[in-house]
Amino acid sequence: MKQKTEMKKKITYILLTILLLSGVFVGLRLGFGLFTPFNYFTARQDISNGNIKIIQLGELPFNYKQRRSLANSYGFNLYFNGCNITTEIVNGTKYYNKEVISHLTAKLGKNWWSKFENQLDSIDKVNEADPNLDKVFDLVFKQKIVENKMILIDSLSKGQRQIYLIPSIYDSTKNIYLVTVGENNGTKKLTYFDFLVDSKTMTIINPTGNLK
Repeated sequence: MKQKTEMKKKITYILLTILLLSGVFVGLRLGFGLFTPFNYFTARQDISNGNIKIIQLGELPFNYKQRRSLANSYGFNLYFNGCNITTEIVNGTKYYNKEVISHLTAKLGKNWWSKFENQLDSIDKVNEADPNLDKVFDLVFKQKIVENKMILIDSLSKGQRQIYLIPSIYDSTKNIYLVTVGENNGTKKLTYFDFLVDSKTMTIINPTGNLK
């Protein structure tokens, strides 16, 4: 009888342990997304490897090129993770981005994130004003002097640094945009060209990229 009682206690302990471990597993999986590609620990690893990026969930936005260029100007990449979103992916991504933003805040200052979000809003508004802005971006990217600069920077940095483009309205009545071409080299932001682009005729007013 005593042996049966002891056996029942052992079975009960084992079952309780299994239930506890299962609860911990589910909690870690759903609450922290530890078994997804993006979570706190993968963020620490990416930061350590210099692979600094912030994850955006959902459909690829129509102005993703402008958004990515803006992110590059701050020294990180935007990674768009598509529409296959689950609770664990959402939670894991939240902790991933929180860690990366904290890392960037130490480098860029405490107000950089709000400034970045305001600039994203401005890009969205510019796109609403002129749906051809994506073509404007392509036009600037295809300029020979821009292509040569991209090749040079890629070669010198061994693929670690990138060119960025930042659009702004120069003359709203004539649909002319100022597109700044620059680079964040990890120490400071550099401006290489400032192109004035007529979005109606899709022509560059100053092919040299010089405003003077």
